[in-house]
Amino acid sequence: MRNIFKKINIEDQSLQYASLSRRIYAQFLDFLILCPILIPQILVFYYHDKTVYQIFPFYTALHSLLYIGYRFVMHSLYGRTFGKAFAGIIVLDSGNRPLGWVRSFIRVLPEFLLSLITILSAVNDSRIFMEHQAEMEGVPLAVVLRMQNKLNPLDNITFWDSVLYYGLSVLCILLSHKKTALHDLFAGSRVLRYKNHS
Repeated sequence: MRNIFKKINIEDQSLQYASLSRRIYAQFLDFLILCPILIPQILVFYYHDKTVYQIFPFYTALHSLLYIGYRFVMHSLYGRTFGKAFAGIIVLDSGNRPLGWVRSFIRVLPEFLLSLITILSAVNDSRIFMEHQAEMEGVPLAVVLRMQNKLNPLDNITFWDSVLYYGLSVLCILLSHKKTALHDLFAGSRVLRYKNHS
């Protein structure tokens, strides 16, 4: 772990564009590292009551922005997150230079905007639960979710905007010879794998 973020001499490395599967692997590793902050959200599924829904918007904002902040800072400082480091990939600009703060911010900006919609949806879900508390408290979660889905116009948007964005990103990676995702196109970045990484 000590040497995981030591400076890499790019000139000494044989680099190739990181495949979709390696990028997914890195993303999965980051999810495992950060999943403890997601555990409290499980409370919503088991204890859908007033107290849980009062803190739900704040918690949604916390874990969404913490994840985006983690990626923003790690890519700015090291060019990689812990997951990317374990997967042997790094994010650089188009000239194989460090990404820096501005490009790293541009790279996470689409996910930040998606997160804002998710946070607004959580605020709406909380408001709807408070307004319909008598009907929702004590009923199965499926009934609560059905009612919220009916009354919250953002519920469907938060699902389909992510499907559309990440679906297009996957297509871009698969169809581009540089395996460039949408956020890499926006930021002028590219994700590279060390050829000698096992």
